Amino acid sequence: MSADSQNKTDPSEETGVADVRRVREKIAAQYHGDLRQHIADTNRMVEPLIEKLGLKQGIPARQDARRSGTDG
Repeated sequence: MSADSQNKTDPSEETGVADVRRVREKIAAQYHGDLRQHIADTNRMVEPLIEKLGLKQGIPARQDARRSGTDG
C-alpha cells in the first residue's frame, strides 16, 4: 500500500468542516490567496443570472437591540 492510500480518511467519517476546508484550499490555490479576485469573478458570473431570473436582492436582517446578557 502506498502512503497516500494509508492517509486517506473514510468519506463517511469526514465532517462538513473538512469539506469546506478542502474547497477553501482549492479556491485559495486557484486565486493565489486573493479572495477579492474570487469575489469579483463570482459576482461577474452571478449578477447576469440574477437579472435573467428576475431575482431581487434580499432584505438585510433587522438589527435587534436586545442583548443576550453576555459581553460577546
